[in-house]
Amino acid sequence: MKMMKFSLAALCLLPALALAANAPAASSSAPRLVTELTRDHVDISTRYKGDEITLFGAMTSPAQVVVKITSPIQPVSIKQKGRVGPFWLNVAKYDVANTPGLYYLLSSAPLDQLLPSAAVRTRYGLAITDALAHVQISPKPEDADKLRQTLLSLKAAKHEYISDGSAVKISGKRLYYATIRLPAQLPLGVYGVDIYLVRNGQVIATDHRSINVAEVHVEHWISNITSNFSWIFGVSFTFAMMMLGLFLGVVLGRGRNSKKA
Repeated sequence: MKMMKFSLAALCLLPALALAANAPAASSSAPRLVTELTRDHVDISTRYKGDEITLFGAMTSPAQVVVKITSPIQPVSIKQKGRVGPFWLNVAKYDVANTPGLYYLLSSAPLDQLLPSAAVRTRYGLAITDALAHVQISPKPEDADKLRQTLLSLKAAKHEYISDGSAVKISGKRLYYATIRLPAQLPLGVYGVDIYLVRNGQVIATDHRSINVAEVHVEHWISNITSNFSWIFGVSFTFAMMMLGLFLGVVLGRGRNSKKA
């Protein structure tokens, strides 16, 4: 199935490769890449249990590829447990703001091999710790670094922060593809998809795409009502079922009476 998808992707990119190959001499020396997604949107419904999107592209000269996917920010709360007498209880709670819900780093080789310079990785946000570069923690913890490491571990355990050095496949030194696996729980909004072409420890070209994650309107409305106005939903649902039962009773009663007549 994946090979079929990739073959289709390569076929779609042939015109782009032809344009790149026929570009004027002055610009053809600059490395270029073109990238597409099998879909640029994800519809969240009550039946949503995760999704997969294939990213595929082509480059004008051999290089390595790094893909960064970032979701909108999402507030997080962390509770700290501590020993109180013979019991372990929650002794502190921290609210963490400005954290992306998802942070994926997918590459064709380990990032520390592709980009040995930590300064270069930081410049493009290509280290998993960069996901928390702009966090704001309230109240201020005694050990902020330990709290950040705890948050990174929790996010990694939920597959929300991923760094995978073998996720991007390169074929024929010109084509690349990767499967973006989205979990069942997703923040809504526009996800950034940044693609970096890497050679000799440097980023030599970039491309950008986006994925829009949105709830289906009717189901979003029902979900909002059930979450925020549960008593209204309960009363309305009960009333609707009563009316349906009354209607069915009348219809079935008329049917039996007509048979007797």
